[in-house]
Amino acid sequence: MLTKSYAIDRLLRERPHLRERRFGLPYIGGRADGEQFNPTVQAIADAIDFYGYEVRDENIATIPDTDLGSGNPVKFPAFHPAVEAMKKSLDNDLMYRYPYTEGADEIRQKLLDYVEREGFINTQPYSLDSIDEKGISVHNITFSVSTSVLFNQIINIICNPGDVVLVTGPNYGLFTIRTERAGAEVEVLELEKEDNFLVNPSKLAKRIDELNQSLQQVYHRRKGYVPRVVAFLNANPNNPTGKVMGKNEYSLLYEISNVCMKRGVFVIDDLVYRDITYDKENIAMPIATIPGMFRNTISLFGLSKSYSMASLRAGFVVADEVIIREIVNRIFQTMDSAPSIIGEALGGAFNGTDERYQAYDRYFNDLREIYLYKFNLLKAMVSGIDTVAPQFKQQIIETTTNILGEKEATKILGGIPMVDFPENLEPESGFFAILDFTKIKGMKYKDKAIRTDEDLLRFFYATSRTRFLVGQSISWPYEDELVGRITFSLEDDRLIQGIANIHNAILLLEPKDDYIIRKNIYEDQEQMARIKVNGWKTAYDTIVSSAYLNSLSYEAQTKRYQASFEEYKDLVFVAVRGDEVLGYACFNPIPNIDWFDSELVSLYVKPSETKKGIGSSLFLETCKQLKSLGKKNMIVWCLSDNKNAIKFYEELGGNIVKTKEVKIGDNYYKEYGFYFQLK
Repeated sequence: MLTKSYAIDRLLRERPHLRERRFGLPYIGGRADGEQFNPTVQAIADAIDFYGYEVRDENIATIPDTDLGSGNPVKFPAFHPAVEAMKKSLDNDLMYRYPYTEGADEIRQKLLDYVEREGFINTQPYSLDSIDEKGISVHNITFSVSTSVLFNQIINIICNPGDVVLVTGPNYGLFTIRTERAGAEVEVLELEKEDNFLVNPSKLAKRIDELNQSLQQVYHRRKGYVPRVVAFLNANPNNPTGKVMGKNEYSLLYEISNVCMKRGVFVIDDLVYRDITYDKENIAMPIATIPGMFRNTISLFGLSKSYSMASLRAGFVVADEVIIREIVNRIFQTMDSAPSIIGEALGGAFNGTDERYQAYDRYFNDLREIYLYKFNLLKAMVSGIDTVAPQFKQQIIETTTNILGEKEATKILGGIPMVDFPENLEPESGFFAILDFTKIKGMKYKDKAIRTDEDLLRFFYATSRTRFLVGQSISWPYEDELVGRITFSLEDDRLIQGIANIHNAILLLEPKDDYIIRKNIYEDQEQMARIKVNGWKTAYDTIVSSAYLNSLSYEAQTKRYQASFEEYKDLVFVAVRGDEVLGYACFNPIPNIDWFDSELVSLYVKPSETKKGIGSSLFLETCKQLKSLGKKNMIVWCLSDNKNAIKFYEELGGNIVKTKEVKIGDNYYKEYGFYFQLK
């Protein structure tokens, strides 16, 4: 007989994350198969969770913060033809009818007329009566509540367990998380400076081949299915770089799609930012318009970003009819059908009539000008007023002065010290820009150095309650750099104040430490031995027996360290100033103790160098390394009478979870075990 249990208690045992009332970003979720995210995706999830929830404080309910990481487009009237189509539908008093799962044929015909006018063509059509002269029909199209939902459906359809979806880095981090939540795997193709942050077809081909070869080697002894790379997510324009591949990049798009087609890899062509390409003569080009590529391409369109209708949640997909059939099946099985009103909006925004294209030109001529002004406003505050386009200069000066006052505006329009845009990465579309904060890496605020993405966010939140998405959350390809994704679609006063917050916070920073942290080398062992012996004699003078302390020897400790160097050389960080070792930390990623993932075995700092942040720096570098190895938590042991160490680990966020007895010399002493979550 089952033990009686309240239903809600049982649910909380099964889903412990529901015990926590969260503000801001909800629980980010996990994989459907119960497995852990791979380290790349977990890093993205942790960074997004940190930005959306963890960095924020208990005052958030009453004191709003400044969010420069929002995904909202600029505040602008919704696209009029879409609004009118919805109104007309409501006026016709037909809301009593349930919609068709696949969407009304008349709506899908409007969407078909649009994509064909944009150049979509299928040169390898099926032999079906409904196929038109372009090789397409309404059965190549369906719509639903946002491209995000459609993307989830697509991944579930085309991926078997273990299959890989290749995404670019930088990327829209939530798509990587959604891919793994569906049970597939994510790998990253890094976009590099030398390629102008565009996809390099040769590197794409090499990456696909390497991944497939690796999967073959792993699975070749198993019977049945061998996972493979099944899709490449091509965001065009890219979120967050704003890079565009239009007709001027036709050859590049052809090569990208040809690489994928030859390897049996679908291209998921994400086009949601397409219509706010700044250069209307080189708007992002859909791959399905290239002859021969339609059947291998899955194209996504939406109203959220470009048409100022994010709250409606409306998107549609164009693909081979086989894929559309299964998307329709899954829509029916999960939500029955999409609301007909979003179909009306999509049909109003995307159709092939001259009237629609005339309204489009009027609307986007104005909207593009606003986005160009907004970017130039950001650019003036980041790089200085003299770097902006001449037609915006006076407006920016007047607006900034009205909001901040003349003296503060003059300072802010001089540019942010030590911060700029990465080279060759000014946006060509959208409303995001990447800012490079690398020059402040290592600088300190209240004795705490900025070394990681989390340090960067903590610093800006502590000084001005300002936050944004950091490099880890967008798969920034250069791990030694500190960058942030900033939106410039905010209202002028919020954008100006937010950047002013960043500017003024940086003025509070103190110079970098005069030391670096690196892996230890053989030549460090003698100095490390002296630091340990001196550390014991200083810290444990009244704690450990004097007989034991007097037995400690520089020479003996040096020999032990030198003898074990080869075994432990990759598990020790040292802080050094020139050739002088100031402190070191030793860690163990596979300790085989209880339920802890890893252990900080020891951490020592020269007595003459304490209270300078060296210990904290060594601790954080160790955490970063363990986290990169896929570790989730860490245990640290210290003597229960070592008050300084206890305070140190408590201030770093550790909690005592265990105690044990340890023999030192001839005596036994109690130790506390401090638990740390590495995220």
